[in-house]
Amino acid sequence: MSDGDAGSGGMPLLPTWMEPALLKLAELGGQQRLGHAYLVISEDLSQAALFNRLVALQQLCQREVPTSCGECIGCKSAISNTHGDLMEVKAESGKSAIGIEQIRAASRFFQQTALYGQTKILLIQEAESMTQAAANSLLKTLEEPSGSSLLLLSVSEIWRLPPTIRSRCQRINLPLPSHEQAISWLNTHNGWTEAEATIALSIFNGRAVTAATEPTAGEALPALLRSFAAVTVPGKVGVSIPPVWSDVETSMLVYQLMCWCEAKVRETDLHEARSEGQRWLLLHQCLMALWSRLRSGVNPAKDIIAAELFRLCRSAPHPQFSAVADRFLVSLGKFGVAG
Repeated sequence: MSDGDAGSGGMPLLPTWMEPALLKLAELGGQQRLGHAYLVISEDLSQAALFNRLVALQQLCQREVPTSCGECIGCKSAISNTHGDLMEVKAESGKSAIGIEQIRAASRFFQQTALYGQTKILLIQEAESMTQAAANSLLKTLEEPSGSSLLLLSVSEIWRLPPTIRSRCQRINLPLPSHEQAISWLNTHNGWTEAEATIALSIFNGRAVTAATEPTAGEALPALLRSFAAVTVPGKVGVSIPPVWSDVETSMLVYQLMCWCEAKVRETDLHEARSEGQRWLLLHQCLMALWSRLRSGVNPAKDIIAAELFRLCRSAPHPQFSAVADRFLVSLGKFGVAG
């Protein structure tokens, strides 16, 4: 299925830049040389997750086609998440990590005989978010795979996976699309204009699939960008925490602020405005420290984080920002995000 075909019945739209990797797997499967476990690695986790879904459809399709038809019983049941030989695992709602009980249940499913076809497929999305106990439990499954099973793990930070997991999986690296490919796909997938797609790509650092699937991309993200600019205006009075900061998850707020800060660094002439550039870099360092703690699984109070970020951003344009940044880094542990 090409970019020009939106599919039917909820069929995922295949980005053209992912076609070579998908077709290569189809060829390996046709030659009975498909491995039992793959790490699908991408800077864009949504892209890796989409690729895994498309591979699952490819394997469960009942027709002799290179990818998947989207019309047979196998495809339709997989698309509607009712296929008996397909299971997807991700962090439960409200949690930031995949727990051991989820992996134990997935392993029991994975070891069973396929019900409808010849392949049992397990998808683990954002696999680096597994707890250590969950990863150890998965290792037992990897060491004793069944003859008709396929495990696909999507991951962006492969270094967070234990070496024992990494060594037992083949790797598929998915590059981000070119700007032109991303614009074309977003136009087809979301119906965005070139200007809208360009803004979304800028917000998500070229991660086209995340931009297309993030619920806040259409309305909240442009408002977020405007709020970041307003909050960091030097000397402006009467500015309070923007209401839009309450409309997005804490991790999304920090991530988008981090991306916006990176854009400010790129826009700054470090030769002519060295001190300004250094302040943006220091702000980015603070945001990265907070982001790494959020990614480690902590769940701080949203209103406290928003208040701390607001004070940090309001101080960024001022000459004494380095002292404010130092206090922010020291205080991370005081409001529930200590590493």
